[in-house]
Amino acid sequence: MKQRSTSNKRPLWLMALTILIDFIGFGLILPLLPFWAEHLGANALEVGLILTVYALAQFLFTPVLGALSDRYGRKPIVFISLLIEVGSLIFTALAGTLPLLLVARFIGGLGASNIGSAQAVVSDVTTPQERAKGMGLIGAAIGLGFVIGPALGGVLAPLGPTVPFWCAAGVALINALLVLFFFQETRKPQREVLPHEAATGIDMRILFRGWQTAVRHPAVLRLVLVNFLLTLAFTAMESVFALFAQRYFSWNTPQIGYVFTYVGVIIVIMQGGLVGRLVQYVGEQRLLIAGLVLLGMGLLLLAVAGTNWIAPTWHVAFVLIALGILSIGNGAVNPTVSALLSFASSTEGQGEILGLSQGIGGLGRIIGPLAAGSIYALQVRAFLLLQVVCYHW
Repeated sequence: MKQRSTSNKRPLWLMALTILIDFIGFGLILPLLPFWAEHLGANALEVGLILTVYALAQFLFTPVLGALSDRYGRKPIVFISLLIEVGSLIFTALAGTLPLLLVARFIGGLGASNIGSAQAVVSDVTTPQERAKGMGLIGAAIGLGFVIGPALGGVLAPLGPTVPFWCAAGVALINALLVLFFFQETRKPQREVLPHEAATGIDMRILFRGWQTAVRHPAVLRLVLVNFLLTLAFTAMESVFALFAQRYFSWNTPQIGYVFTYVGVIIVIMQGGLVGRLVQYVGEQRLLIAGLVLLGMGLLLLAVAGTNWIAPTWHVAFVLIALGILSIGNGAVNPTVSALLSFASSTEGQGEILGLSQGIGGLGRIIGPLAAGSIYALQVRAFLLLQVVCYHW
C-alpha cells in the first residue's frame, strides 16, 4: 500500500539520535548487570533471568506502544517510554534485593519498547524509495549505541557499582527532554473517541490488533516470522560465542570483546550507508534474500571453524571471515525486513505492525540464548561422555 511521506527529514535524524543515546545508555549498563545481580545474591540461572524478563517485557509491550503511537502520535509515546526508562534505571540502582532488580528490569524492558514507534517515524517521513535507508539509519544508531555504551560502562565501573546506572538514568532523562523540546510530531493524533474507548480512554483491542492484522495478511506474517528467526539465530550465536571461542581457540575476554566490536562496526557500516545504496540496485526483496543467505553461510562457516578441517594457524582469519559474512547478512536483513513490513501495512497501522515485528524479535532474544545454551551444554556433555567411553574402551 502506498505510504504517506514528507520532505522534512529532521524528525528522522532526531529520532536516530534519540535511539543512539537510548542504546548508549542501555549498552552502558549491560556488561555490569550480571555483576550487580551477583552482588545481590543471584546465581547463574538468575543472572540469565535478569536479561530474560527485560526481553519478555519488550515482547509484550513493543506492539502495544507501536499501536498507541498510531493512535496518539509518536512524540508522547516515545517521551513517556523514555521517562519509564529513567525510573527503571533509578530503581535498578536502588534495588537492594534480587526480586526488586527483576521488577526494575521488567519496567526497563517496558520503557525500551519504543523501537516500533521509532521505526514508524521513518515510515512517516520517507518515500518508499528511501524507506530501507531510513530503517538502516535507525539500525545503525542501535549498533553504534552498543559499541559506545559498553566502553563507557567500563570507564565508569571503577567509580562505584551503581555509578553507571545513575549515569544511564541521567542520559535517559536528557534524551526525554530532547524529544520533548525538539522532536516534531510526524503523525497527527486521532481526536475522536470511539464507543469502546469511552470508559478507559484507550482502545483495549490495541493489545491484540497487531496479531490480528498479521494473521489476516500473509505477507506481514511471513516477514514477522523472518524477523523472529533471524533474531533467534543471531542472538543464539551471540550467547554461546564466548564459550565457543574459549573452548576451541583459547581466546580470553579482551579478544572476544574485540571480536564483538568488529561485528558491531560491520553492522553499523551496512545499515548506516550501504543498505540504502544496495536497495537502489537490487531492490528490497533481493537484498533480503541475499542477506539471509549470507547470514546462514556465516553461521555455517563459524561451525566449521570449530572442527579439525581448519588448520590452527588459520583459525583467527577463518573466524573473522565467517563473522564478517554473518554481520554483512545481518546488517542487510534487519532494515530490509522493516522496510518491507512498512510497505505491507497500512499508513494507519505502521506503528502496530513494526512494533509487533520488534516484539516478536524480543521473543527470539528470549528463546535464542536459552536454546543455544542448552544445546551447547548437551554437546559438551556428549563429548565428555564419548571421551570417557573411548578411554575405558
